[in-house]
This record gives sequence, C-alpha cells and structure tokens, in this order.
Amino acid sequence: MNMLKNLALCCGALAIALSSTAQFKGIVVEEVDNKGIVPGKTYRIYAQMEAEGDVVDAIFGDGEDYLEVKSTAPFYQHERGGNAANELQRSDVQTLEGLAYDSWVTIGYEDNYMNALTAFLMDFSEFETGGRLYTNNGAWFVTPDMRQAAAGPDGKLLLMQLTTEGDISGRINLHGRTRPVPMKTQPDSLAPRLIDERNIAIDIKG
Repeated sequence: MNMLKNLALCCGALAIALSSTAQFKGIVVEEVDNKGIVPGKTYRIYAQMEAEGDVVDAIFGDGEDYLEVKSTAPFYQHERGGNAANELQRSDVQTLEGLAYDSWVTIGYEDNYMNALTAFLMDFSEFETGGRLYTNNGAWFVTPDMRQAAAGPDGKLLLMQLTTEGDISGRINLHGRTRPVPMKTQPDSLAPRLIDERNIAIDIKG
C-alpha cells in the first residue's frame, strides 16, 4: 500500500475526487524581517490557491515524486525550536530571542495554538541539524475539515518557514481539495474536487 493510501487511512475518508483542477496557482515566498537577530534571511513559503476556502491537507513525498528542500548553507534551527510549527510554544516564541525565526514546516498555523498538524513517516533528522528536508514516503498533514487547512481571503496558506544564509531549492507535492462548488452537470450539487499537484519547484536566491 503506497504512502498516500496510508495517509488517507490516517486522515479518514476524504471527499470523492470528481476531477483534477487548477486551483493551485503557485508558490509565494515572503521574506520576514528577522532584524539580524539570527544569521541569514527568513522566508515564509505559501501555497497560493485560487479561492478562499480551498484546502491543502498534506505536503508529501512518495516513491514516484520525492520531496526535497535544501539550502547551500545550513537552515537555522533554534535550540528550543521544532521541526514542525505545532512543536513551538506560543509563549516561548514571544519571549525567547531568535525562536520566531526558527525553521519549520506547517499547514496554515505558525505555532502550537489550535494546531492539529501531524507528521506521518517523516524523518527530520537531517533537517533538525540544519540539513535538507527530504522524504520519499512521508508527509505532514491535517484532516481536511480543520480550519487551518483552508486558504484565507487572499488565497494563501502557510507551508513552511525557513531561515538560512544560502540559496534554497527543491520540490514538494501538495494534496487537497477545492471548496465545495456547483458541478456543471448538477448545478445543485456542492462537491469538492481533488487537488493533487506534483513536483512544485521552490527556488529562492538568498
């Protein structure tokens, strides 16, 4: 049984996929002013969706399409930080110098508050020491009914924060669904449609 089938079992039954769509528009990178408190630059990486309410429930790598994010210099990892945003205590982020610029992955939320993120078969051992983020059989995900999985009014959804002095490159895979929309053949139906985007490039010059 492949990784995505395992993930579906963990998440529960997802909506039936009626057709693939172009609801994912691309990656958006925004630099965060880290005020020189930590070495390098801090970036937040977002999925840009077509509409508010479109869902991203998993970022994954599998045997067909691996996930890899790497830098030409180490990723900054704070001693009190975490590999995923749900490991960061909000009170610590607000009080410990540099923790706000730790490197981590997420879906939607930036700390532990109300964050239901789960890592599934992810090996963060390289990443937690400043190396690459890689998997060919794992994911980080939330169930699609969670509020944090839905894109906001601007259509963006936070996927990771990375701090480094180097250039970042790599690729990720994204799983989700559209917000419920009427079907052409059944205008009264409100059925979500599958979003399955592979080999999404990440390329950030420091």
